[in-house]
Amino acid sequence: MTYVPRRLEPVLAELLQEARPHHDVILIEGARQVGKTTLAERALTQAGLPTVSLNLEKQSLVRSRIDETREFAEFEELLRDEFRFDPRADSVLFIDEAQESRKLGRYVRFMKESWPAARAVLSGSTLSRIFRDDVRYPVGRVRRLVVRPFTFSEFLVAGGQERLASELLAGPGQVSPSRHNRLLEYLDQYLLVGGLPEVVLLHAAGGDFLRRRAEIIADYGQDFIRLFGEDAMPIVQGCLRSVANFVGSPSKHASVISRPTNKVNEEIRRIFGRLESWRLVLHSKQRGPAPEASQRFLPKRYLFDTGVLRHLREKAVPRISIVHTLNAAERRPLGGIVENQVAVELADRFGELAGWKKSSAGLEIDFVCRIADRVVPVDCKATLQLKRTHLRGLLNYLSIHDQPLGVMVSFAPLEVVEGREGGRILNIPLYLAERIPELVCEHA
Repeated sequence: MTYVPRRLEPVLAELLQEARPHHDVILIEGARQVGKTTLAERALTQAGLPTVSLNLEKQSLVRSRIDETREFAEFEELLRDEFRFDPRADSVLFIDEAQESRKLGRYVRFMKESWPAARAVLSGSTLSRIFRDDVRYPVGRVRRLVVRPFTFSEFLVAGGQERLASELLAGPGQVSPSRHNRLLEYLDQYLLVGGLPEVVLLHAAGGDFLRRRAEIIADYGQDFIRLFGEDAMPIVQGCLRSVANFVGSPSKHASVISRPTNKVNEEIRRIFGRLESWRLVLHSKQRGPAPEASQRFLPKRYLFDTGVLRHLREKAVPRISIVHTLNAAERRPLGGIVENQVAVELADRFGELAGWKKSSAGLEIDFVCRIADRVVPVDCKATLQLKRTHLRGLLNYLSIHDQPLGVMVSFAPLEVVEGREGGRILNIPLYLAERIPELVCEHA
């Protein structure tokens, strides 16, 4: 299949080629099937360094031997004897599915401290498990890279639209009406297909991408059984279904299991925590005008891939199109889809997510980001044509906090709207959501 260059490639290449002693251990995280291994192997090939590659899921005997070691010196001996890896040489140790080892997490800090020249790259879909309860997290010794599904521009490249993707990322943002409509058509496909690389490439080739996506989601289910146990599966499935069905709304435990007991509430909390640490679910804290008010607000949650969200929520309802579904009532669920995709983009750029609520039942802003030392509110609307009524919440926020600029993400063309009483709103079409920080800086 076609290889699509990833946005993290130059970041990983730079880390591998740094000319300094005692390199940070690189941790490559992300859900299954987002392209972690492909990204790592591509970067390692380009780096041209001698590399020892291990996969602890496929090579169970290697995993057992690592777990039999009692201290770091024995682990080094194993690498030398079995794989001819020299920690003193300018080389790379790449361990995929590293979380499958019970011992490896204990050795991460020593890989940096004891290896003056060698680099270590660890990858895994549930990599947070590598630092088990008895292992101290190696602060200051690791560099974490989170691989997420294809962005919209990567989706375009996979479909043979390299030039359009390049112009979208580098251009001024303003596009002609005909190109705007064409981009909305591509965006409609992207929000249906999602960004899982295998699924996207199969869609580009005209294959049965829906079947492949369903198979990948079924594989996730098998992982959950292995990690949580079969007894927990109704709650795991309920957590994912709850996020998909109520995306854009406060995340309530009652939407996972009806009338949960205290014990079930604790289990829901535990499972959501695991899904978030494994990058399958995104967590957004809801803050208020005063710090103490924030404690009263429930968080929002989003799925790591909008295509997976569509799969979970649209099994029994007609498919919604951002271009062709024009009835207001039928378009209403699109608001959550837009918000989910913006959450994915912002998490990729800023890590943690946060929203803002004026009160429990009052004004709310979907996201608040710090861009170039400025607090910027970001709201989402599934509208093709922007109206001033859509901007009331943002303008109210700007007035309350005396801020100059807010962002609306919608399906309408790029434009700047001046508030009547001060403040400006930058409307960014969803197909440019990857560029929110850059566009904010350009229009500040």
